[in-house]
Formats: sequence, structure tokens, C-alpha cells
Amino acid sequence: MSMADVTHASLESQLGNAACTIEDSEEMFWLRESDDYASRVKLGNFLSGQYRFGESAQEYTDAMKIRSDDPMLHIRLAGTYLTLRRFNEAMDEYRRSLSLGMSEKTAAYPMGVWYYLREDYKTAAEWFEKCLPCGDEMAIAVIYWHTLSCYRAGLDASLLQTYHADMKVGHHTAYCLAVSVFAAGILPEDAATQIESNTDNLNYVISMYGLCGYLEHIGKQVDAQEYLQKLLARDSIWPCISYLAAWNDRALQESDLTKRTSHI
Repeated sequence: MSMADVTHASLESQLGNAACTIEDSEEMFWLRESDDYASRVKLGNFLSGQYRFGESAQEYTDAMKIRSDDPMLHIRLAGTYLTLRRFNEAMDEYRRSLSLGMSEKTAAYPMGVWYYLREDYKTAAEWFEKCLPCGDEMAIAVIYWHTLSCYRAGLDASLLQTYHADMKVGHHTAYCLAVSVFAAGILPEDAATQIESNTDNLNYVISMYGLCGYLEHIGKQVDAQEYLQKLLARDSIWPCISYLAAWNDRALQESDLTKRTSHI
């Protein structure tokens, strides 16, 4: 693949020390020539779309110097910080959005993700519960994350009881496949076969992370780790929440291993 074919920044360029080689589009070039609020926000959105989250955060911050009372902009900046693993700054922005009138229900899903990535699974589950009631397309993602949170917190996955096979999940079929495993609607090995045949990286990662969480929950750690490694190889969609969660899990495992070996 030539550099001209690369349209998204790599994980290493945003969370590591690699250079970012993604260039601005013509529209982005002209947006940089403007200094109004709407242009700064739009440029930040374009940069996020290219996975250039460090630059996106700067544009959103610059937009706030013009107008700081838009709760949705604080939510966007929070999500950008969360992707960059700048957790304290992300939480500050989530709280600012709430103080500016963002409804708790609107903020509940990203707040749940924040707590999940910080290993506070009980609080994550509580935030995911606040997303309900909602339509099936959103609900299937909520059930997915709430169940994974409960598995790790040792809690009853109560929202799993609301799942039914005829939910109208729209394009969220990857979440639905994982949740059907949680609900014993399909055997893990059959789900794995379906997932492995999926050429769509986003759907692969979402379903596979759910399967990893389930296998971990039932004590099949070796299988879970094997699938986790396969998932992490699909890094073209690294900013998706399931990929970030998998990457976070591996980082935590490596940190724990380092701590244990340092005491030997």
C-alpha cells in the first residue's frame, strides 16, 4: 500500500511515537484559514475522521476559546481525549457537558465506556443502565457493554434479560452476535466461526471482543487470549471502543506481568 492509499492515522502515531503522515484535504486546508467557531469545530471533526485525534483535540480546544457553552463540543472533546487515553481530561469534559445542560442519559454511554476503560466495572454498569429506555439499535450495544461490565464486576448481568432474538438492531449486527453468545443463543465455537469469516474489521472486532469477554467469564482464559491477539491484528479501526478496550486489556495484562516479575 502506498502512502497515498493511507487515509487514517495509525494507532502508533496517536498513542505512540510514530509520525503521522496523513495530509489535509482541500476543504480542511481552507478551514484552517478561517477562525470562526463553526470552522474550528468542523476541522476538528474532519481530523477525528482521519484518526488525527491529537490535532482534533487542539481544534476543539481552540473552538472553546470562541464559545465554551456548547455541551456537545465538550462531549466531542471528551471522546477525543478518551481515545488518546487522556482519561482525567476526558472526565473533566464530560462533567462540563453535564454542567452545561447535557442530559445524563445522553452522556451515559460514553461515561460508561470511561469507567470500563478505568477498570471500574461496577460504575460502568450503572452508567450503561442510564441509557435505557432506548431503541433496539442502541439497546443492543448497551446490553453488550453492560454485560461485559457485570462479568468483570461479578454482578448479575440483569440487562441481558431484556435481549430477544427479534430485536431490530439495524446495522448493529456485530453487537447482536456477541449478545446472543451471552444469552446462550449460539455456541461460542459457532460464533467464532462466523466472526472469523467476517471481512469487515469493525464488525469483527466488536463481535470478537464480546466473545473474548464471555470466554474469560466462563474460565476459558487461553481461548480468550488467543482471540484477543487475533482481534488486535485488525488495527485499521483502532479507535472503535471494542478495539480500545482490547488494547487496554492487553496493556493492563502487560503491566501486571511486569509488576509480578519485578518482585521475583
